[in-house]
Order: sequence, then structure tokens, then C-alpha cells
Amino acid sequence: MKCGGLGVKDIQNFGEALFLKIVWSLMADEDKLWVKICKTKYFPAVGYWRARNSAGASRMWRQVMARRDVFKEHVKWKIGDGKVVQAISQPWFQSWRVHENASARDRKLKVCELIDEHTGQWNMQRLQSLFQPDQIVDILNEDNKPEAQGMAKDRLVWHVAKNGKYSVKEGYKMMINRQLNVQTTHDFLWPMIWKCKNIAPRVKIFLWRLLKKGLPTGGNMHSRLPNFSPMCQRCHEENEFETHCLFFCHTSRQVWFGGQLGIRVHDLPLDINQAVQEIVSRLDEEGIRIFAYTLWKIWKERNKTVIERGNFQVQGVLKRICALLRPEVNQIQLIPTRIQCVDKYEVHKEGWQVILDASWETSGKIGTAYVVYQKGQLQSIGMHSAEVGDVFQAETLALSQAIDYVYTVMNIPTDTRIQFFSDCLNLVMAVNNGDSEDIPSWRATREVRRIIAAMELCNVGATLHHARREAVIQAHNLANSARREGLNLRGRVHWAMQQQRSINREIDNHYF
Repeated sequence: MKCGGLGVKDIQNFGEALFLKIVWSLMADEDKLWVKICKTKYFPAVGYWRARNSAGASRMWRQVMARRDVFKEHVKWKIGDGKVVQAISQPWFQSWRVHENASARDRKLKVCELIDEHTGQWNMQRLQSLFQPDQIVDILNEDNKPEAQGMAKDRLVWHVAKNGKYSVKEGYKMMINRQLNVQTTHDFLWPMIWKCKNIAPRVKIFLWRLLKKGLPTGGNMHSRLPNFSPMCQRCHEENEFETHCLFFCHTSRQVWFGGQLGIRVHDLPLDINQAVQEIVSRLDEEGIRIFAYTLWKIWKERNKTVIERGNFQVQGVLKRICALLRPEVNQIQLIPTRIQCVDKYEVHKEGWQVILDASWETSGKIGTAYVVYQKGQLQSIGMHSAEVGDVFQAETLALSQAIDYVYTVMNIPTDTRIQFFSDCLNLVMAVNNGDSEDIPSWRATREVRRIIAAMELCNVGATLHHARREAVIQAHNLANSARREGLNLRGRVHWAMQQQRSINREIDNHYF
């Protein structure tokens, strides 16, 4: 009654709450006979969170699997003695996610094995070997610290309920709140989208279908046709719902990061309406237009990939998006005329190379870094922190700092062949095209012009190339450190070699 209406329960949401009770029992009541049967049949070697839909799975089991993401948002293990919960395979902290590449031994690792038996504190060395830095922060900040729990047993909790147990009443309340949040999101989004006169009607209709969850993604098709596979046909790793299809799939991530908005999507909400709202709320009208056309083009290319069984070419998609947004620009102009932009993803061991990257957060705080190599040998490293307006300005600043350092501090002759590598495709195209008009008006056009002028002084000595994230991972990790710790350091090989062990810890040397 608080939310309006006559107090009559919505039959669809009530039925969903009843079904979620089955899913809760599957996870919380492992001693029940039917739970043991399901575990033996569907996931004998892995936990529920790593289980996959088999070809002969029943319709009921497929429905259980389809609701796993809902539970991932609201359920976690409360750690006691840590002897029950598997650290890799079960959710027990806020940013937990499935670890696809974990070894069979690590998957069986208990939380108690991450605790130092002498001090009762977390074993930081073990945590760092298994989890990402953001996950370690969540583990250390959790209320269920090992020393605070004594000999209490681990237990599964539904954290939106006061007693920690799922009930149909709590489930129904959650479903109603989700529905109200979607309606509120629609009320916020549609005035912003419909007033954009430079968005084509077909794109607006696509956005309407997206927010109404009416697109024929694998997950939506599976809910209507049980024999239809819900698996993403590009990565074959996750069920294809709206957020995975348009944001979280690895090819979609690359499009967003390399596009004009430079968005990192890893921390977006799982709900498509909330994800769209979070992005749109930070954009002006022109930014909303770019965002809408990028979404639409990713969906069109996804359809082409699925129907024609082709490959999703990220750079081709980015070029088509650019042409779609600015039809007056000839596609041939995207081919560099002065400084070559190649589709090479590996940094080769020849001559001088500089890999660079920037780390940016929504508050405007950034970190930049560059790593200088000569014939594959580490020569120098630079790390800086600052505050700028957006991702593109951060990437531009990283390139500008790298150029200044190489030619003014290291005194490398301007006719020496030096290759600069960045994972920001938009920056590479802007510099190589020699025309800052390729950059939207709010971008750092002055800095781009300065970079172009600096590279012109080098004749053919300096070239800028696009490389994927793995090829610049060293600079990426250093930029993250510079942003978090506010570092401003740079040095030649005597200092750089001291840092090499730490920055190479998780790096595949194949790229260098």
C-alpha cells in the first residue's frame, strides 16, 4: 500500500518470489535429498555458481540457472571459522565474481586457508595471489573479519533481510522494488533521450526496446524458447542478457574503451536500466547521441556476427561508428597519412618503444604512466597524478608527458626511430589524422594540436600505434598506482630496474 494500489499482490512477482525460494533451498539446504540429487546430476564437480546448462537439462533447472544473477546481488556467505566456504567458488564479499581461470586446486580452497593460523589475520600474500586489488579492499573492509567470528560456523545470508534468511515475503518485496526502480529509471531517461533531436527515430525505438528488455538476446530468447541456448555467441562464457551483450562481453568492453566516450564498463550495475542511467546522467546532449549510436551499432554488429557466424572486429566497429556519427567524413580519412597507425597488437623487440596509459575515475582524479624500452630492455619509467575532465584528456596527457620525457629529459635525438603505443584508439586516430576536428568539442583539442606539432618536429622518427590492453598492461598497472597513491616519479634504468619485479609480476612477457 505504501507504493500505491489496492494492496493486491502482483501474481507474476509473487510467483517469482515463490520460485526463488527453491533456488534459496538449493544453496542453503544442502542436506535435503532433492538438493543432493540436483548436485549429483548437474554440478557434481563444481559449485552452483560455476554450474553450466547441459544439453539435457530440464526446463526447471534452466529456470533455476536463469535466476542466478538475481541471487548474486543479494546473497553472500557470512564467514565464521571459514571451513565451509570455498574462497574462489562461492560469494562471500561484495565484489566477488566467478574466477574462470582458477585451477582445480584453488577452486577447492577454503576461506580458513587464507587466514594466518598464528595471528588470526588475513594472509595478505595468499589474498594477492588469488584476488584483484579492488576485491582485496572489499575483503579487508568486510564486517566478518576472521578474528571477530571466533568458532562460529559459516552461514549463507540474504543480506536484505534482518534475520539473514530468504522468505517469500522478502523476495516479493525485492521484486516490487526492482519494478519501481525500473519505472523511476524510465521517468528519468526518456525526457533526456527523446529531446535529443539529432538521434534518429530508429535508434530511439531501439533504446525503448532495450530498456523494456525486449531485444532478442540469448537470455530473453531462452526464457521464451527453452531449447534456445542463452549463451553469448561471441565469448561463450556467460549467458547473454542485455548488460552482457552491450557492455560486459569482452568485445563490447573494447568498443566502449576505444570509442569517443572512453568508458570503462567493468563497474556498471547488472540491470540494464540502471547501467544506462548511470552513464547518461554524466553526459550532455552530444554525449548522449554518441552513447546511443554506439549501443545501436554494437547491437547491429552483434546480430551480424551471430547470424553470419563471423568475427566481431572491434576496430572495424569503431570506424563505422565514427562514420555514422559524422557522415561527411570520408572513411578513407581514417587511414593515417603521416604517422602510421597499424593494427599490430604486440610490442616488438626492436629500436625504442614507449608504452603508455592513463587511469581515470569519475571524480576527475587520474594517474598516467609510460615505460621506455630499447631493444626490449627496460630503460625508464614515469608515473604522474593529476586531475582532468575525462578519459580522453587523461590519455592525451599521458602521451604528452611521454613525448616530453623522451625528447627533453632522456635527450634522445629527434631523428631516432621511436614507437609510442597507446590503447586509446580515438587518440591514435586523432593524432594520426592530423586534424583535431576529429575530437568532439569538449575534448583536449589544444593538447592534441601540441602533440601533433611535437611529432612533426621529429620528422619520421616518432610513430604512434594502437595496441590492445594486454600490450600496455605494465603502463596500465603503474597508472593505477599513480592515481591511487598520488605519485609523481620518473627515472632512468637504475631506478626502473628496482620496479621491474613488481610491475612484471602478472605480466605475460610474450607482449614484450
